[in-house]
Amino acid sequence: MRLPGVVGEERTDADHSSESPGPGDGRSSLRRRIRRGAVVTGVGLVVVYAYMVVTAGGRSLIETIAELDPILLILPLIATALSYVTMSLSYEGITRAAGCRVAQFDMLRITFVANTANYVIPTGGLSGFALRILMLNKKGVSAGRAVLISFTQTLLTNLTLMVFILYGLVYLVFSRRLDAVTMGLIATVIVVLALFLVACLLMVYNERIRRRLLVRMNEWADRILERSGYTDRFGRRAHRFLLHIDEGLTFFASEPRAMAMPLFWIFLDWIFTIGVLYAALYSVGSDVGYGQVVVAFSVGIVFAVISFVPGGVGVLEVALDGMLASGGVPRE
Repeated sequence: MRLPGVVGEERTDADHSSESPGPGDGRSSLRRRIRRGAVVTGVGLVVVYAYMVVTAGGRSLIETIAELDPILLILPLIATALSYVTMSLSYEGITRAAGCRVAQFDMLRITFVANTANYVIPTGGLSGFALRILMLNKKGVSAGRAVLISFTQTLLTNLTLMVFILYGLVYLVFSRRLDAVTMGLIATVIVVLALFLVACLLMVYNERIRRRLLVRMNEWADRILERSGYTDRFGRRAHRFLLHIDEGLTFFASEPRAMAMPLFWIFLDWIFTIGVLYAALYSVGSDVGYGQVVVAFSVGIVFAVISFVPGGVGVLEVALDGMLASGGVPRE
């Protein structure tokens, strides 16, 4: 489907040569971004962990570390490994549904490298997205298919995450541990997320609704960019983004059975991702249930997303610390 007003992907050689940097410039730019991302991430985490150490109390923290059982620290590592494996299996399933083949070990390596790039270079996941497309392309997957595979997995991952976030926010509302104003704000977020999930499902299974919503989103994006003066800079990217959404949703709707296993692996991926935090708490002797960890993680993710901090560096850690402390878990 082609949306009205959306700029196509076709470009002349002259346009390509005039806008695209040379290979040397691209590598140099990537190295600068990696260094800058590493510095920002490192400084941010040092500040955050220093704050957490101070609030926990240095002596209490040392005593807690002294009581650790080193063998139990293997549990978070196992959960991390399982998270990467299930994520790579979801990519493999989507790749197969797209008519492409990539070996399991190669897909695991692509997943590990792309996710590491997301953590090191805080660009909202774009760095890992680009690396994943490049590495899939080197394995014989066409650029168009690589974009489709990566974007479809991103859509399914975020939709599944919404379910966990909804669970955490609903739990907070019914636990009545918050003041009325905060509960009202959270209830509003719950309604918005629920409507968003319903809209996504409608867009998947109803082409007419999908087309109308995407055309409307395209019009809103054009108006916002035009009024803010960023049309020349971000107009093409916004149009391309909406085209990728349409391609991903259309692909999902055309292969519903093929998407069942990738969705299952993505769900397990989030279970193991939250399990990393749960295993870490268990390894230090904290008596906290998995449900409490799900709530803390869900709320922490929301704060990380709305913080406008690149990559949410440090925000998730502080939010998790606050949520778990409010649930009776000692800060140290």
